[in-house]
Amino acid sequence: MLCLEVRPYRRPFCQPLRTAHGAWTAREGLILRFQDEQGHVTFGEIAPIPWFGTETLVQAQAFCDRWPRQFSPEQVSEIPDSLPACQFGFSAVHLLAEALTSAIGPHPKSVSQPWNRGSATLPAPGANFGPADICALLPTGAMALTHWPTLWQAGHRTFKWKIGVAAVAEELAIFEALVAALPVGAQLRLDANGGLTPKVAASWLTACDRAPITIEFLEQPLAPAAILAWLPQIRGRFDTAIALDESVATFAQLKRVYQQVGQQVVYVVKPAITGCPQRLLQFCQRQHLDVVLSSALETPVGRNAAFDSACELWAAGIPKRALGFGIGHWFQDDWEDLSEADVWAQL
Repeated sequence: MLCLEVRPYRRPFCQPLRTAHGAWTAREGLILRFQDEQGHVTFGEIAPIPWFGTETLVQAQAFCDRWPRQFSPEQVSEIPDSLPACQFGFSAVHLLAEALTSAIGPHPKSVSQPWNRGSATLPAPGANFGPADICALLPTGAMALTHWPTLWQAGHRTFKWKIGVAAVAEELAIFEALVAALPVGAQLRLDANGGLTPKVAASWLTACDRAPITIEFLEQPLAPAAILAWLPQIRGRFDTAIALDESVATFAQLKRVYQQVGQQVVYVVKPAITGCPQRLLQFCQRQHLDVVLSSALETPVGRNAAFDSACELWAAGIPKRALGFGIGHWFQDDWEDLSEADVWAQL
């Protein structure tokens, strides 16, 4: 049997994160602490984003309130697909099962110390990642022009910039200045969060094709309801790739979209809101998806679990693209360098 404790968190942003969905001022979610009968401890995170199709935080909290405080690991498989962020958070219990069945087993630890996947400091657990493996999120608007040098000096080589927030002409002018300023070797991702029209999206793709640096992809230019019908209309017209994010936020959406477009796009997947990680990994490996694992602005608890998935995918031969987890500089706190146990202690 396992024991469960739940604590909420709230992390204010240094400045509002502005997307086509509106302004976001703070990240809220739940941290789960699991302990088995031998005293091994691990942590999980529930970090919903309801406008991406997940449950709300209120629904997640209600689900946790109903969940028995002592339970068997097998019960986790009963969490419905309508609660994908909860599925992700509770999947951490499998780490305890793996620890007990491992030929080596975990080192004995007190209940105040987590048996976790490794270092909780950026850029990743262990030594498998470096800043060049992490895509850094730039501020929206003209602030991107002054913020990228610091991130470049830190070792990041791939950057994401959100568009569809201000007037098209204004953003295109900033884009031209940004791509002219970024050094050779930099890559830029543009993320519209579904906020463009077909005409405006075509303007952006034209600008991307002409850019002096690599524009890795234009992410979710149109809303999920419109983009699948639009993709055949632009096939062969532009060199810049299209990536889908909001269209494939949950596992059910990912499967449905893949059946329609196959390998035509890059899939940006946020493990924290996609549901069961094991199921996601199996699907990505079986279909050999061109996939980018991306942050849902979770804490180091959820980030570490997502990094585990990235390690498995890359080891399986999935194309290696920079992970979308360069978001620590967006928060007012210093949690990015904390262990999972220390995050728990902050709550």
